[in-house]
Amino acid sequence: MRKIVSILFFIVSLVHYSVGQKLTASVSSSRVAVGEAFQIQFSLSGSGSNFKLPQLTDFEIIEGPYQSSSTSIVNGVVTQSSSLTYVLVGKKEGKYTIGPASASSQGKTIQSNIVDMDVLKGKTAAGNPNTSSNQNSAPSTNNGTDDVAGNLFIKTSVSKTKVFQGEQISVIQKVYSRFQLRDFQNIQFPSYNGFWTQDEPLNKQITVQNENINGVSYQVAELKRTFIFAQKSGKLEIDPMKIDCLVRKKSSRKPRDIFEQFFGGGYEDVVCSIKSDPITIDVSALPEANKPAGFSGAVGEYTFKAQLNKDKVKANDGVNLTITLTGKGNIKLVDLSKIDFPEDFETYDPKTSENIIVGGNGVSGTKTFDFLMIPRHEGDYKIDQVNFSYFDPSKKEYITIPSPEFNLHVDKGDNTPATVVGSSNRQEDLKVLGNDIRYIKTDKIHLKSKDAFFFGSIPFIIGLLSPLIAFLGFIFIRRKNIEQNKDMVAVKSRKATKMAKKRLSIAEKHLRSNNKELFYIEIFKSLDGYISDKLNIPVADFNKEHISQTLKSRDVSTPTILLLMKTLDNCEYAHYAPSAVSEDLQTIYTSTVELITNIEDEIK
Repeated sequence: MRKIVSILFFIVSLVHYSVGQKLTASVSSSRVAVGEAFQIQFSLSGSGSNFKLPQLTDFEIIEGPYQSSSTSIVNGVVTQSSSLTYVLVGKKEGKYTIGPASASSQGKTIQSNIVDMDVLKGKTAAGNPNTSSNQNSAPSTNNGTDDVAGNLFIKTSVSKTKVFQGEQISVIQKVYSRFQLRDFQNIQFPSYNGFWTQDEPLNKQITVQNENINGVSYQVAELKRTFIFAQKSGKLEIDPMKIDCLVRKKSSRKPRDIFEQFFGGGYEDVVCSIKSDPITIDVSALPEANKPAGFSGAVGEYTFKAQLNKDKVKANDGVNLTITLTGKGNIKLVDLSKIDFPEDFETYDPKTSENIIVGGNGVSGTKTFDFLMIPRHEGDYKIDQVNFSYFDPSKKEYITIPSPEFNLHVDKGDNTPATVVGSSNRQEDLKVLGNDIRYIKTDKIHLKSKDAFFFGSIPFIIGLLSPLIAFLGFIFIRRKNIEQNKDMVAVKSRKATKMAKKRLSIAEKHLRSNNKELFYIEIFKSLDGYISDKLNIPVADFNKEHISQTLKSRDVSTPTILLLMKTLDNCEYAHYAPSAVSEDLQTIYTSTVELITNIEDEIK
């Protein structure tokens, strides 16, 4: 049997791959009963040969080996892996260690990890290989298959199970499977009642990775990572997550052919419904002792900065107080306590902007509050400290960060009287002036007659009728255009000059490049097209004699007709006998333009 295994590894190693070599061992379950079958798989990443099994004196090989291999190319890097799988049974109860297997790779001997096995008396179900106080891993299924238990389950991992109200908790939902994961359907995530949540953006396509837990290899898919913040104290429960997994598992039916028999039977795709167990979070209320008066519910770790954009302004000019909060925690829910501004300041609600980052380290970012203040009177003012308080759960204490005091000098404004009405300078008088009394307007006031309304006026009527007038004008122009285009002879006659100009522009380009042959061709086409369209002469009657007679009937002068005939002759000579034409090209071009212009002026 070992000779067969060595031959299989030798065949796999015929192709060389430049990757790191690693040999790992994993079992389907680390706790089995006497006589209960389990699988042990040896996986090699890369190429190798001379595979040697470890000593299996305490176990009996009842099936195998089953060999499989795969090749992948990622970013131009070729990776090969192969595996051998045996089916074993324990002979007697006890705790055993399966030693390392070995193989030769690139001139070196590599070994696998050891596997600890616990063989129990009698029949037992395979338990979850990894349980902890803050992780839920008990499998659940409703598809009626006995082999799903322990081989397919959801693990809900939480960073903490005992927190303060508002403290950040990370929740990770993963699916573990000993079968090949094919698809996920009907995913129902927890509703997180009593928590404020923020999901970490994940890839749209769920990726599956391999993970070895206590010697058992699982396919692991991370479905979601969420950060939650308890909004009330007490024992809050995270609801179970439910999902339908499409997995490929070994079929219980008999092998259909020799190939399935050789590889231990066929496989089928099965939908398995699983769910996690609920998790209880113990949420403690924030301590009342030493709670600052201005505490607004911030929990986490923060820094705080406040600054005034200027310390000297004129009355009725705006001043901005910017407060920037940076840190990690429930920053999106944080607000500022009330700020006491001077009585003579007109203030507005702050403009809030935020840059929240959700990543592996949790929810963090920056939140900015921008206050606009308008001092209405001159004088020197003081803005008291703006304190920010938060609760640090790691230190279990409140922390207050003060800002400096701000002094603002306000000069007399351009349109503001310098003195206060009355002889008293008490704060109460200034308060009344700043909020209730407005100064008499001294600027020029433009008044208009009470009855001078736009509604019903002549401009209003014109504006009302203008769309109708424009529509009627469009209909008139459109009908006239259609009527003119009915006469195709007239249309061609109108377009004759335009087409001639287009041909002459091409002839001018050939004139500049001194291409005589193409120049004469374009001159001839311009005259030929112009005469044909302008006079509506059919192709059968298109000759010089008919052209001459038609032009005479349209009152075109004899010199113009003779110039046309001469130009046409020159174009024909130039086409068939270029050496017979000695006239200057510029002269011909100029005379052609004049010729078309004269015909256009004389024709009737």
